[in-house]
Amino acid sequence: MPKIEPAALTAQEGEVFDAGPFHLVSRVTGEQTGGAFELYDLLFAPGTVDYHIHRKMDETILVVEGEVEFLLAGQSYKRSAGSAIFAPRGVHHGFINHGPSSVRVMLIFNPASSQDAYFRELVRIFKNGAPNSEELSAAQIKFDQELVPFP
Repeated sequence: MPKIEPAALTAQEGEVFDAGPFHLVSRVTGEQTGGAFELYDLLFAPGTVDYHIHRKMDETILVVEGEVEFLLAGQSYKRSAGSAIFAPRGVHHGFINHGPSSVRVMLIFNPASSQDAYFRELVRIFKNGAPNSEELSAAQIKFDQELVPFP
C-alpha cells in the first residue's frame, strides 16, 4: 500500500496546465491519496467542455466562481457558485461557460486515474493553437474522457 502523506498547499502551489481556454492547477494528486481521488482547480474562458463519459471514474464538479451550464444525463442545469454536480462513471456529462467572464470550478475524479497525464497531453496538443482532432480523440480515449453526442 502506498504511503499517504498530508499536504497543505498555498494557492500558488500545484502543477499548472494551460491548454487552449483551460487553465488547470493540480491541487491533490492521485499519488498523494494512494489512488483514492485527485483534485484540480479549473479556470476556463467562455467555451465548452464537450459532452463525454468516464467508464472507470466518477467526477464531481464544484462551482467556485461564475455560472456554469451543466449537461448531465441528457438534461441541462444552470448552476452558480456553491453548486455541485456529481457524474458517476457511465453517466454522460459536459459543461458550458456562456461568458462573458471566465468561470472557476474544482474537479474531483475518483478513483484517481492519472488525469494529470491527460492534462499534460492536452498542453502538448494545444501548444500550436487549434488541436489536431485525431490526436485529441486518441488522448480522450486513452485517459477515460470519451466524447459522446448530446442527445
